Amino acid sequence: MSILLQGGRFKKRLMPILLSMALAGCSNLLGSSFTQTLQQDANASSEFYMNKLGQAQELEDQQTYKLLAARVLISENKVEQSEALLSELGELNDAQKLDRTLIEARISAAKNANEVAQNQLRALDLNKLSPSQKSRYYETLAIVAENRKDIIEAVKARVKIDENLTDVQRRQDNVDKTWALLRSANTGVINNASDEGNAALGGWLNLIKTYNDYIRQPVQLSQALQSWKNAYPNHAAATLFPKELLTLLNFQQTNVSQIGLLLPLSGDGQILGTTIQSGFNDAKGNSTIPVQVFDTSMNSVQDIIAQAKQAGIKTLVGPLLKQNLDVILADPAQIQGIDVLALNATPNSRAIPQLCYYGLSPEDEAESAANKMWNDGVRNPLVAMPQNDLGQRVGNAFNVRWQQLAGTDANIRYYNLPADVTYFVQENNSNTTALYAVASPTELAEMKGYLTNIAPNLAIYASSRASANATNTNTDFITQMNGVQFSDIPFFKETNSPQYQKLAKTTGGEYQLMRLYAMGADAWLLINQFNELRQVPGYRLSGLTGILSADTNCNVERDMTWYQYQDGAVVPVAN
Repeated sequence: MSILLQGGRFKKRLMPILLSMALAGCSNLLGSSFTQTLQQDANASSEFYMNKLGQAQELEDQQTYKLLAARVLISENKVEQSEALLSELGELNDAQKLDRTLIEARISAAKNANEVAQNQLRALDLNKLSPSQKSRYYETLAIVAENRKDIIEAVKARVKIDENLTDVQRRQDNVDKTWALLRSANTGVINNASDEGNAALGGWLNLIKTYNDYIRQPVQLSQALQSWKNAYPNHAAATLFPKELLTLLNFQQTNVSQIGLLLPLSGDGQILGTTIQSGFNDAKGNSTIPVQVFDTSMNSVQDIIAQAKQAGIKTLVGPLLKQNLDVILADPAQIQGIDVLALNATPNSRAIPQLCYYGLSPEDEAESAANKMWNDGVRNPLVAMPQNDLGQRVGNAFNVRWQQLAGTDANIRYYNLPADVTYFVQENNSNTTALYAVASPTELAEMKGYLTNIAPNLAIYASSRASANATNTNTDFITQMNGVQFSDIPFFKETNSPQYQKLAKTTGGEYQLMRLYAMGADAWLLINQFNELRQVPGYRLSGLTGILSADTNCNVERDMTWYQYQDGAVVPVAN
C-alpha cells in the first residue's frame, strides 16, 4: 500500500513537470503568447509595427512584428515593401509560417498571380486558422475571383468573410465591397446566378435584383429596399446596410416649386449666359414652374442668394463663372437649405450637401475615353496629351478612371509637337494597340500622317477638340481622318432633328454655342431630377450633352457619344 501511495505521490509530483515540458514543446511550435496575436486582426499602421520591431528584443517577437507590418503594408498598397519585409524573415515557428503563407498568397493576388495565390492557399489547413485568419484567407480568394472578373465567386468569398468577422467596422467594409461587386456586375450575370442553397448569397442576389428592377423608379425602389430588409432581417446587409443605399431608405422625390437661374446676361459673358438660358427655356417648354433670372454681371452672388431667399426660392441653377462659384465655396453656409446646381467646377470644388457641379469639362471626355477603350478590349493604351495645364488635367482624369478599370496606371505622355507622338509609339510599339490623343484637328492630322507610316494598325481615339463639328472641317480632312474615333455630345448625332436645325440656324452653326445650348437644356433636366441624381447610386439621365450621372461628390459625369470618320462621312459608333 505504501508503494501505491508513493507511486501516487510520484505521479502527482511528475505531472507539473510533464505539463511544463508539453507546454514548452507547444511554445516551440506555436510561438510565444505575443506570436498568437497573428491570429487576430492587425489594427495598427505599418509604421506602428515597424517602430515596435525596432524596440523588440526577442528574435521571435521581431519576426512577428515583421509579419504584422507586411500584412498591413498590402492594405496600404505597398506590396513591394511587404515582399521586401518577408524576404528578411529568418527561422519561423509553425504559427509564423502559417501567417507568412497567408501574406504571400495575398501578395500573389495583388500581383494578379491568381494560380499561384490559389496554390498557396491550398497548402493551408483551414481547421488550423483562427476566424480572423479565415477572413483573410477568403479575402484573397475574393480578390482572385475579382481579378478573373468572376463577380459571383467573389461575392461567395465575401459571404464567407462575413461569417468570420466580429468587428463591426470590418463587417461594414465587407458589406460595402460586396455591394460594389454586385453593382459592377452585368445584369445577365446576376439574373443567371444561383444561390446554390446559400441563404446569405440568395439575399445578396435578391437585393441587387431589387435595385436593378427599380433603379428608374426611386420612390418604389425605396419601398422595395425596406421590404427586402423585412424579408431578410438577419442578413449582413440588413443589419449593416450598404452605405451607398442608406439615403434611399428615406428618399424624397424631387419637387421643384420655383427656380432661380444665375447667369451672366450682360458684359463679357453675355453670349454664354443667353445661350445657356435659351437651352434652359426650350427644355422647360410649357412647364408652369416659375423661373426667376438673376444677372451675375450686375449683382454679387451673395446679394443674389439673399434676394432668392427673400423670394422663397429654394432651388438655384448656376452660377456659371468660376469666380462666382468660388464665392459660394468660400462660405457654403449661405446656401444652407437650398439645392444648387452649379454650372461649373473649380479647383476648390468639394463635397457640400445639396450642391452639385455640372459643366462641359474635358475631364469628362477623358473618363469616357477610358471607358470606351476598356470596353473595346484595349489594355495598354498610349495617351498623348499637350504639355500644358489642360493636358495635365485631362491626363490625370484619364489615369484615375483607368486605375479604376484596370488596376494599373495608363501610359500617359505629354507632347510639345505633334511629331513627338512618333517617339512615344516607337518606344511602346510592341505593347500599344491604341492611342488616345487630345489635339486640335491640325495637330491630329499631323499625328495621323506620321502614324500611318510607322503604326498603320494603331487604333486612334480623340477628344471633341478634333471633332468635325468643332471646326466645320472640309471633306479632305474627314477623308484623311478615316478610322479615327472621337467623342462628342449626343446632340450632334441628331443633325436632322428640328431642334438641331433651328439651333444651327440661330447660332450660325457655331459649335461652342451649340454645346452651351445643350448644356442649358440639360441643366433643366438635372435640376428636376436633383434628389434622384444625388441620392440614387447609379441613377442615369439621357441628356443632350451625354449620359449623365453623379459621383460621390455630386460631380455630374457625362458619358459621351462616340463617332467615327468613315468613308468621307461622320457616323455614330455603337457604345
